[in-house]
Amino acid sequence: MFSVTSLDEVFNAVPPHYDDGRVQQQVLLSREFSQLFPETIYGGRQVLWWCPRCATPWWQADHRLFVLQLSPEQAAKIGHQLHAPMRQDGSFHELPMRLCPQCLGAVCVIDTYPGRLGTQILWHTLSYATFSSTEPPSTDLGALLPTVSLPGTFQPQGSSPQAFLFAMAEQHPDELLWTLAQMGTAMLTMQTDLPGELDAVAWQLRWVQRVLPPPRHQECEPLSASHLARLEHLVEPRPGMRWQGFLWRVPDLLSKVLYTRHPLTLLHAALLPEDKPTSNTNLYSLWQRLLPWIFEAAQWDEPRP
Repeated sequence: MFSVTSLDEVFNAVPPHYDDGRVQQQVLLSREFSQLFPETIYGGRQVLWWCPRCATPWWQADHRLFVLQLSPEQAAKIGHQLHAPMRQDGSFHELPMRLCPQCLGAVCVIDTYPGRLGTQILWHTLSYATFSSTEPPSTDLGALLPTVSLPGTFQPQGSSPQAFLFAMAEQHPDELLWTLAQMGTAMLTMQTDLPGELDAVAWQLRWVQRVLPPPRHQECEPLSASHLARLEHLVEPRPGMRWQGFLWRVPDLLSKVLYTRHPLTLLHAALLPEDKPTSNTNLYSLWQRLLPWIFEAAQWDEPRP
């Protein structure tokens, strides 16, 4: 006995198990970016980007694994595996844009929390990186060549963090009784995904940049030892560096400006010299200085009124 696929499924290309949230997210990502975006064993996704500054494609799996300045042959091989739309001459119709780590001097990973209003952004300043422009990478995460030096171009004013993690998440109704520490743990462990609506993420970050005031002491609490351990797993500190950060429950009045019906929790964390303890206000200011570089990395234009 077999079942006949409905005509709706045939003509609308609805995949099996589309009622599953992960399958829906995969379909939305494929439609938004015109490639498969397969998940990796590291929790990220394989992406073929186009760097508008050096005008070359580059491949990324997460903030630690990427290959820069791909040749046309290398890009064509990866693009074929990721089902990116290609012309007959082997060039691409269009690839999503993101400044490459070599041009930026850092890796910028922009994720969202599926099913809720929320964004997680990891900025990782690089003094070195693993990449190759001579051997094409295997998109099943095969071995890459050893690390080589990478000149940094990231030169913001003030102290520069080795890494910075910003997260913003709306609490669901069943999470309203959670403590700030519980919400922080969830934000560091909840599954994230590449965003399907980059304009919405850009709009949220503009709100953070323009509307959000400096944090007040009574609205915040420091990250716990377990939170810091999770951050160390994400980016291992170099000698003399350590993660520092805080959780911030945004006042309801400010949450309503972002049109959210539920409380909003923010997480700020930076990898800084351990002999220089920082304050919540300093971390907030550091993130505000990083934001223009985030917009530059993602090639987000000024929103039109």
